[in-house]
Amino acid sequence: MSKKNWKWSDANFSSLPSHENIFGITTTPQTNIYLHSKVLDPDGANKIIIASLAGKIVVVEYQRNFDNLIPSTKEIHFTYLPGDAELISLDVISKFNQGSGIIVGITFIKQKQGIEENDSSCTQYLNIYSSCEPGEESHLDSIAQGCLTIDLDFVPYQLTHTQIISEGKKEDVFLLGGSDNRVHLYKEGFQHRFREEDSDEFFPEFQDLDSCVQWLDIVYYETDTRRLTATGHQSGLVRLTNVDADKKVVLYTLVLEHDSPITSVRIFNPVNNFSPPSFLKSDNIPPPYKNEVPVFHLLVVSALSPAVVHRDVLNKQLKDRLILPGSNSYDIPLCVCVMDVDFDGQNELLVGTYGQELLAYKFVDSSEESKTHDGQTIKTTDSVDDSRNRHKSNECKHSIDFDEDFMKTNLSRKTKSQENISTDSQTCDSTCLVNMYDNAACMHVQQAKYNLLWQKSFSCPVIGVDRLDIVGDGLDDLIVVTLKGIHIVQPDLFDVAKVCSERLKLLAQLVQDSKHNEKDA
Repeated sequence: MSKKNWKWSDANFSSLPSHENIFGITTTPQTNIYLHSKVLDPDGANKIIIASLAGKIVVVEYQRNFDNLIPSTKEIHFTYLPGDAELISLDVISKFNQGSGIIVGITFIKQKQGIEENDSSCTQYLNIYSSCEPGEESHLDSIAQGCLTIDLDFVPYQLTHTQIISEGKKEDVFLLGGSDNRVHLYKEGFQHRFREEDSDEFFPEFQDLDSCVQWLDIVYYETDTRRLTATGHQSGLVRLTNVDADKKVVLYTLVLEHDSPITSVRIFNPVNNFSPPSFLKSDNIPPPYKNEVPVFHLLVVSALSPAVVHRDVLNKQLKDRLILPGSNSYDIPLCVCVMDVDFDGQNELLVGTYGQELLAYKFVDSSEESKTHDGQTIKTTDSVDDSRNRHKSNECKHSIDFDEDFMKTNLSRKTKSQENISTDSQTCDSTCLVNMYDNAACMHVQQAKYNLLWQKSFSCPVIGVDRLDIVGDGLDDLIVVTLKGIHIVQPDLFDVAKVCSERLKLLAQLVQDSKHNEKDA
């Protein structure tokens, strides 16, 4: 089963509710890359919240009805959201382990009409919702009624959250990127009241940003004493900062430059590392891989260039780079997800594009010359690192520069209106274009590469991809957000059950052999 080409298929689709304007005309709802978030419940009742630009917010979950699981879509009416407001971003903090339940943050813009016909201005706000009644901390209907409104003097972008160490305790905080080239921090105070704090005090890596941050990702390691922060900027800049979280000191900053705005960045571990249960004791069961210095890769997605993976950034910084071939062949790549989609313990990379395609990439070594898809072979190569410093600075800078003329003539991004795209493999033309790009960009084949494992087509642009056990069966589902709603995508459950059975039998055999060896000894 390890060599199986896993096929993921739709299990459910939940559409956004339509919106009726003042003239009685029903408009098609749309969302953006910032307007969805997942709710993690320790009891297994995980949910997805998605909002439309027009202010319609729905929660998608699975509910148990006797022995059946039924998908449910329910609209939640949040207070203090004007009818003419345009929602920008949304995020959810799940604090069940701290007894605080769910906290929801929503940013929006409201247009003010002046006295004169063309006299108008916009005001921006951040609404933070939490329950005002004891015992209702996990009920979204109750949470939607308790609102704290914060005026913003900048245009908001991504709203996310992370943890900080304050007075020896971990605290969840909101981080909000703004058009003022800053990342703003909102910290919870007395009676669940959030207020803005100086982000430079807790996050020195956010000082002196020269462009607005469109995407942010943070990872802690070494028992939360070190922090890796990746920021993707509107100018095409990517900053990777290593911070001493205890002393709040920047250890070093790496800067990478692309020729187009950054749509997403993701720090990830290439391997799924799980410890075996304590009752499975055998010398034949390998222990989980542990290293004093973990291995982190950085995935960078920009609007016009192929997605790039920088490997082992703690040791190699930004010098070891692999390209995801064809990731920019279907209009703009917008979102990414890291997930083991073929159950081999290695994480695959999923890229969602505005061209209505979801692309899954798998890492292979140089011994694999090609990857076969249903009888067809897709051959890819990768480029070497071509670093060029464009600006003088004390920071370590790298630059990715793709030939504009070559890109325009040979790599025009395809959309649904231009071709009939297969969901199983690339067309010959697409494969040739990928090879042309790789041959033009590199002088030799690298030792390792990423191959396209599979791709799946949708009826609308893909603007969000995430992983979540929304069904509650212990298996992560693939959550795909399009302009019109949410797709819940699952693998073949019979095949998953077969793999699970095979591996349980293998574990049982290993434990039995270990017991026999102990008796013989």
